[in-house]
Amino acid sequence: MGENVDGRSGAGEPPVEITGFVGRKKEVRQIKRLLQASRLVTVTGVAGVGKSRVAVEAASGVRRAFADGVHVVELAGVGDPGHLERAVARALDPTGTLAGPGDPGLAGHLGDRQALLVLDSCEHLVDACAALAQTLLENSPELRILATSRQPLGVPGEHIVALPPMALPGPRAGTSLAALARHDAVALFLQRVTAANPGYAPTDADAARIAEICVRLEGIPLAIELAAARAREIPLGLILRFLDDRLWLLAGRTAGGRHPTVGATVEWSHELCTADERLLWARLPVFVSAFDAAAAEAVCADGELPPERVLPALLGLVDKSIVVPVRQEEDTVYRLPGIIREYGVAAGGVDRERLRRRHLEYYAGLAQRGRRAGRYGDQLRMWIRVRRDWPNLRAALDLCAEDAALRETGLMTAAALWYLWVACGMLREGRHHLERLLALPGPWDDARAWGTLTLVYIAEARGDLESARSLLEECDRHSPPGDPLIPLVHLKMSGTVAFLEGDTRGAERMLGEAAERLVPDGEVPEVFLPALIELGTSLAWGGETARAGEVFLECRRICAELGEEWASAYADYGLGLVALADGDAGLAAAYARDSLRVKRRLADAVGIVFCLELLGCAAACDGDLPRAGRLLAAARAGRSDKGLPERGYPAMTADSARWAEVVDRGLPSREAERAAREGAGMGLTEAVAYALGEEPGGTAGDAGDTVGARGGAVRDAGDWAPLTRREREVAELVADGLTNRQIAHRLMVVQRTVDSHVGHILAKLGFSARAQIAAWATRRRRDA
Repeated sequence: MGENVDGRSGAGEPPVEITGFVGRKKEVRQIKRLLQASRLVTVTGVAGVGKSRVAVEAASGVRRAFADGVHVVELAGVGDPGHLERAVARALDPTGTLAGPGDPGLAGHLGDRQALLVLDSCEHLVDACAALAQTLLENSPELRILATSRQPLGVPGEHIVALPPMALPGPRAGTSLAALARHDAVALFLQRVTAANPGYAPTDADAARIAEICVRLEGIPLAIELAAARAREIPLGLILRFLDDRLWLLAGRTAGGRHPTVGATVEWSHELCTADERLLWARLPVFVSAFDAAAAEAVCADGELPPERVLPALLGLVDKSIVVPVRQEEDTVYRLPGIIREYGVAAGGVDRERLRRRHLEYYAGLAQRGRRAGRYGDQLRMWIRVRRDWPNLRAALDLCAEDAALRETGLMTAAALWYLWVACGMLREGRHHLERLLALPGPWDDARAWGTLTLVYIAEARGDLESARSLLEECDRHSPPGDPLIPLVHLKMSGTVAFLEGDTRGAERMLGEAAERLVPDGEVPEVFLPALIELGTSLAWGGETARAGEVFLECRRICAELGEEWASAYADYGLGLVALADGDAGLAAAYARDSLRVKRRLADAVGIVFCLELLGCAAACDGDLPRAGRLLAAARAGRSDKGLPERGYPAMTADSARWAEVVDRGLPSREAERAAREGAGMGLTEAVAYALGEEPGGTAGDAGDTVGARGGAVRDAGDWAPLTRREREVAELVADGLTNRQIAHRLMVVQRTVDSHVGHILAKLGFSARAQIAAWATRRRRDA
């Protein structure tokens, strides 16, 4: 599962481990320095030495140097080299819109973006990772890659950081606990032992034994954590004796790239687990990524390990540092470190195929619960949870694609996940899995019909109307299936094609008929609310704003009864369209902001672009032309950046173009160009923050604000106006005689960022040469 570590809302923040980061300052600094000079840095070392933690810590420390984000791809759960590129695509673009008509691939998507890609745990995919890294680096000049692996990738230009064990106390380190704790290995042991037993307070009398344990474990972090977890129940002296025996027995074993000390400590920990804990440990590797307690209970319980004993066993493994708890929003999930996973698989005694079927059953049920979330619970929270569990859902769908006997289960699960593909923006993944499942042999039954219609929905969202029509024709060629809802969904999808093509009359006719025939009688058909939204939007764009308003209000009423937030947010957007058509720019903006807040949580790129365009149009209608120019440019850039359809939505495109002309006519050309440049440079995340008035340095739209190179509004800074604080820094360094490359090194950013700042400074001040910037900045400093 890919994560973005730039800390911005909507970008997918990384999981936060409950245990903290200890030591490794020297190695983290080394990696950060190398990332300035090298485009590929690989952190190598034996299993358990802490490669992943060090890499993520270093990546977090340099995130400001990468304007387009730091993206972590956890590869431990990716077993098939053929899935590597999709895993990376998912990390780079959580909206899943990389694939579309004329998809340029990963390298084309990256282009000249300033991004850092962290490929974590490459050792089982070394050849595939090396080939992909080389391709991306050759075609994306501003990309940096940080990899972790037990062996180098072997790519030209690769810089290797061989991660040693943690620092150990030497013979002259002293005997007090405080003196020994200055060494990273001892500090880690102390942190873990007190975390496992908050009431335990080691004293100087324990210092020598603690230091000796760390030395016996050779400073390997995972081994130290496992031993520290046992100190709650086993005296330090006994731990030492067990370690002596175990290390002697396993000396010299390094199979699979493991360090013998790690293997010894893991095996010792395994032997000291209860029978339930050992059984659960062997079953947990069925999860390819993080899982929660409910999933563990549903998948791993049976007669040998009853459901009521799963949670105590899981918490026992957490106490022993075998399973790592991770905070995600309001939930706690769990993950297995790589070598712990490997040991669990190797332990044997488990029917893996039976576990995979139970895993499939659980996640197919999760997909269905998400489908019904609007009626039975917190829809957004449920959908976000399903996105979090995507790696496990992917594994379940992969199992179905491998076995034709599971075709129906796979198709119905993939169809149930329409909200993940469309509402949560995972279009690429949805298309891939549906096409694979539809390629399996089998009759034209309800499952195939639902799978095909879901693929139509994805094609429409991607703007690929030709594929959508072709798929609808394929449905027409087959006899009607048994589910009476399928013909109505077909009618609705046909109306959507007309809607996207700008055929408002045809759309009104088909969508109106579909909505009338889908009127809920108890259970609300999922497609009913989207049909209402598209019907209302067609009416609004066709000039029938009164009728459109009635449809959107009815949609909102039904959504309120159901607890349905996604469709309600689109109804808000539609009411904003109606308000704008009626000339009420303030009301239109209020509706658009309400919708945008929901779309941001779901990373719904299509909805975000729609809302930004509406907010830009409303700002133009309200006379705030600079703000309108920024928002409209941000929406255009977002549409292009995410590969969203350029065709389709002709009425919206025409309306946006009309208000863009108002901006161009109403502003001097230099101001209009500046607003467009600033909006295009924001990126969707910052554009959303700007649109909602959340950007640092001021409230959106405040008089006297200027928008910096990355789009955040900043107040004028006295004599240095109209430069932002960062631009002032750059201007002063230009005055000091530094080149752009030297400035980038000083500020720890890539040169492209400095080039952009200098370009902004020249434009803002009306200059044409760096010498003018230098003279201007020198005068400002002299007059200060």
